[in-house]
Amino acid sequence: MVACNKQTTPGPPPRYAFLRFENLTGDPDLDWTARAISESLPISLSGALDGPVLQSAALSRSIAALGARPTSAPGISTERPEALAAGASRIVTGYIERPGNGQIRITAVEEDVPTGKTLRTVSASALTPFDAIAHLTRNFSPRAKPPITQKPAALPAYAAGLESRDPTATTYFMQATDADPDFGQAWLALIGTDIVRNDRTSANRDIADARGHKLDSLSRANIDLASARLSNDRPAAIAAMRRLVPLTPGDTYFLRNLANADTTAGDFNTAVRDWQQIAATAPDDVLVWNSLGYARSYAGDYAGALAAFRQYDRLRPKDANPQDSIGDLNYSFRKFKEAAASYLEAYKRQPDFQQAGDLYKAAWAKFEAGDKAGADAVFAQFRAARVKSAGNVTDLIAGDWFFRTGRGREAFSLARKTASETQSAPLRNDLNAQLAIWDLIDNDRPNAARDATAIGTQMTGSAVLIARFASLPSAPAAEWEKRAAGLPPNVAALRNLALGYALLLDGKRAEALPVWQRIVATAGATDFFAGAVLSRLRGQPIPRPLLPDPNIVNQFAGILDKL
Repeated sequence: MVACNKQTTPGPPPRYAFLRFENLTGDPDLDWTARAISESLPISLSGALDGPVLQSAALSRSIAALGARPTSAPGISTERPEALAAGASRIVTGYIERPGNGQIRITAVEEDVPTGKTLRTVSASALTPFDAIAHLTRNFSPRAKPPITQKPAALPAYAAGLESRDPTATTYFMQATDADPDFGQAWLALIGTDIVRNDRTSANRDIADARGHKLDSLSRANIDLASARLSNDRPAAIAAMRRLVPLTPGDTYFLRNLANADTTAGDFNTAVRDWQQIAATAPDDVLVWNSLGYARSYAGDYAGALAAFRQYDRLRPKDANPQDSIGDLNYSFRKFKEAAASYLEAYKRQPDFQQAGDLYKAAWAKFEAGDKAGADAVFAQFRAARVKSAGNVTDLIAGDWFFRTGRGREAFSLARKTASETQSAPLRNDLNAQLAIWDLIDNDRPNAARDATAIGTQMTGSAVLIARFASLPSAPAAEWEKRAAGLPPNVAALRNLALGYALLLDGKRAEALPVWQRIVATAGATDFFAGAVLSRLRGQPIPRPLLPDPNIVNQFAGILDKL
């Protein structure tokens, strides 16, 4: 039975989400049906409705998120926020009844989210829940695909597993795969419980077993993704996500991950295409326009990036971030005067955004534009605003400003004074580390050794460790490599970086080059500072100016001036 008062409205196609149904029969043995409906219908109706259908994973978001679900709570109350967050514009839920003739009746109600109106009610009855679900699916659309499993015994076990905690969930999922070895979603859920337990042996075994059966394309691609992540095989993970994108048209999760992965890998043009596809699906998502703008900027497309940021600005005309992003774009393309204007507009809109951070950015933009007096005035304004919230932590930022704008004496004086007065051991260590780094940049190794010695033994942060390491006595490159190899195991990840900085600060450019090549190869394409160091070592210009960051002081930034 179908009662329909559907209305056709202009705009993008609807995005459907099926929530857990409610068991109104009073029979707890039918509780599994409430979950099974919301799991089976999205699979069967994908491609059969007038818009994309969100799979259940789009609502829970991860195959590892298989915790207990309240068996009595209807999805309309417990899952609606998740559906809205996933971008659903149509929500389908309903209930299960026994009409009194020995049959099971399932009723589904489709709601239009923007208006809150009920668009249609669809019902189906049968002697068994399994057959009622199949009939309901066909009543929704004659183009519907078969249920997620053809084996009636597999579906109750799978649904019960989704609403159970491990180890009970694992037992149910194993029952489901035993009843239907080709049940891809059940295999995926079983692998998910293995991953939650951090049982790699079981996960790999179940992945191998699953691949030996005739799984649907969606399940196979998801299992391939789980396998790639378990083995940290990034190319295989990206390949699996590429296959998942067309299989999950209503869910931009994988496409967003791909866009971020492409950006990290430096494949900016592909990232642009990814973000453009997402923007077409979610035109009102401001974060998408922001990400598209940065991807276009990285790809060298100034006009395209500006268009994306302006669309963001139109959607959020009172927010600071769109103008902050436009400022970053102009700064990256060496349009420093325009960057300063955008940063100041961002500050005007929201003075507390990033703790007045746009004043810091504007100061650097003015400095790069040649307006040193204006830069100092804006930096003083930033420093006064930041001191109110951050205290003398701002002195580390101010010292960096003085040193990098050619006022080393003021930088050393401020850092030493604050280090002697602060009650914060981490800040004191950071300041002494910064002093040691400046000493090394100035070729003053004796003072560097003294400042490094002043660093406390409870070291925190990579800059502190590297400063102490780089302040060791000058030595041949082979000795530096031996020293780096002897660093404690807990800082093994910093060995290359420590060696790279130590060689630079000891004047060994040629020996530092291959080390920085390794650093850049592992850091990712958006580590622009590492890329800038490598460019200088190669005798090449820096491809793009390094954006000022009001939240993190790069204590090695002054090295670029030495190079």
